[in-house]
Amino acid sequence: MSAPSPASAQGQAAKASPIHVSAVTKVFKTRTGDEVLALADTTFKIASGEFVSIVGPSGCGKSTVMRIIAGLMEASKGAVLLGSKVVTTPSPEIGIAFQKAVLLPWLPVARNIALPAELEGRMAKAEIDARVDRLLEMVRLKGAGGRYPGELSGGMQQRVSIARALMTEPSVLLMDEPFGALDALTREHMHDELLAIWAANRPTVVFITHDIAEAVYLSDRVLVMASRPGRVIADVPIDLPRPRTPDIRGEARFAKLGAEIRALIPH
Repeated sequence: MSAPSPASAQGQAAKASPIHVSAVTKVFKTRTGDEVLALADTTFKIASGEFVSIVGPSGCGKSTVMRIIAGLMEASKGAVLLGSKVVTTPSPEIGIAFQKAVLLPWLPVARNIALPAELEGRMAKAEIDARVDRLLEMVRLKGAGGRYPGELSGGMQQRVSIARALMTEPSVLLMDEPFGALDALTREHMHDELLAIWAANRPTVVFITHDIAEAVYLSDRVLVMASRPGRVIADVPIDLPRPRTPDIRGEARFAKLGAEIRALIPH
C-alpha cells in the first residue's frame, strides 16, 4: 500500500477530530458498595490526525480511558470532547478495534465489515458494497469477502476487524491492544499494515498497548499512565522519521526512546 502525497494526507488529517480528555475521573462501585478510584483527574489532548499510544502498568485504567472516549462508559467527573462536541454516547465518528477481532462467525467477512453501516442505516446498499470492496483491498484481503471468520488466520481476522472499524470512515480510531494475541512476526507485519491504513485515511488514533517497542514504532507521541488511580504522568514525543520501516527498530534512537518510556512506567 502506498502512502498518499503530503498534500493529500494533510487534507485528510484536517477532517479528523481532535480529542480533549479533560479532568476525567472514574469511580467504580464494588458489589459490597466500596468505591474504587480507577482514574483521577486524567487530562490530555490529541491533535487531529495524530497517532498516540497509551502505555502503563496493568490495571492503570488504559482501557477505561478508551471506553470513556468511545462513549461506552460515563466518566464520574470531567469530560471528553471530540472536536467541539462532548462525548456522551457512541458515535459513528468513532471506530473501535479490540484485542480480539469479535467477528460474527455466522456472517461472511464482507457482512462483518458492512455491519456498522447497515446498523447506522444511512448508506445505500450499493455504497456499502463499494466501500466494503475498497476496505478489503486496503487491508489486503481482496477476494476474501465471501469467506467466514473461522476460515481466516488470526492476523487476517484482525485486519477484518480494522476494516470494520473504518467502515463508517470514522474521524477517530480507538484500538485496545489489537495485536496482543498475535505471534511476533504477524504482529510486526500488522504494524506496517496499520501505518499504511492510517497514512491513507489519517484518522486520529488512540492505541493502547503493553508493548513499548510497538508504541514507539507506531506513534507520534506516547502517553505514560501511573498505577491506580490512573492518570497521565508523562508525554513522550517520538521524533522518528515517517514512513517507518522495520530497520528503524535496530537504530540507537529507537532503543533510547524505548528505554526512556520503560523507565517512566511505575513498577
